[in-house]
Amino acid sequence: MTRLSRWLLGVVCAGGLLLAAGGGPGPLAGPSPDYPRILWEHLATQVSFGPRPPGSAGHLNARQYIKSVAGGLGLEVREMRFAHSTSGGALWLSNLEIPLPGREAGRPVLLGAHYDTRPFSDEDPEPANRTKPLLGANDGASGTAVLLGLARYFRDHPPRRPVRLVFFDGEDYGRKFSDEYFLGSREYARSLRRLDRDRWPFCVLIIDMVGDRDLQIYKEVYSHESAPWLLDLIFKTARRLGYTPFIPKPRHTIRDDHLAFQALGLPAAVLIDFDYPYWHTQEDTLDKCSPESLFQVFSVVAEVVGNL
Repeated sequence: MTRLSRWLLGVVCAGGLLLAAGGGPGPLAGPSPDYPRILWEHLATQVSFGPRPPGSAGHLNARQYIKSVAGGLGLEVREMRFAHSTSGGALWLSNLEIPLPGREAGRPVLLGAHYDTRPFSDEDPEPANRTKPLLGANDGASGTAVLLGLARYFRDHPPRRPVRLVFFDGEDYGRKFSDEYFLGSREYARSLRRLDRDRWPFCVLIIDMVGDRDLQIYKEVYSHESAPWLLDLIFKTARRLGYTPFIPKPRHTIRDDHLAFQALGLPAAVLIDFDYPYWHTQEDTLDKCSPESLFQVFSVVAEVVGNL
């Protein structure tokens, strides 16, 4: 771990926002050296709310945090509420969308992440832990942190195409082998069916579990089949930037929020480190993540999407 990581791991962030300081839109440019700190504080703030499964106080705080960060940046937030039927009645969920203009007109790029965390740690090696909600430092908070960083970056450096940052709810709600996963992305995809196809996204990129200190991102198999050109751009950019955690070969076939968009025939991919050993356990905590990992993913996505 570098000195920067050790220092940042000591940051205590109880909800303070990083507000943009001046400056209007400008041409696409490389991220400033402040971004590792910015991304880390977005991650740490979410973790400070505790577990964030739908219906919990932590979940409400996470939703309010996303809206507050966007508001502090002067950006619009569209909240899309929807109900999911459960045995206990209706569970109300909310997708959040931040629209960002492009330098040119055209169909937008959709960048997505889920902000909820799993209600139970069913992969934990300790049976007593398997009914406990997980903290989700990597699984939930990392993708959200990257999207919040991109909100600031694309505000200051508009991308070529319009961008929609979408924070999906209910991605991790269901029990194993149930169909109660990906609730937010499925609802969003249903809403697209009500629009003319010329208003659909140009492509979709989901960002999930990208904060691991030992980051390893392979080409996910469904993504490689659906959007090979997008993955090629991402992995070639990572190689040019010298980011070795991006490993340009297919590995793992993963169900995630990208599948709802692939079902519509849209090119859709996910960036995910599925070799994360603390997945769906009580050990998915802040100390397992690093600002360098977040920054590398953020930098690659900012460059690729900014020029699509």
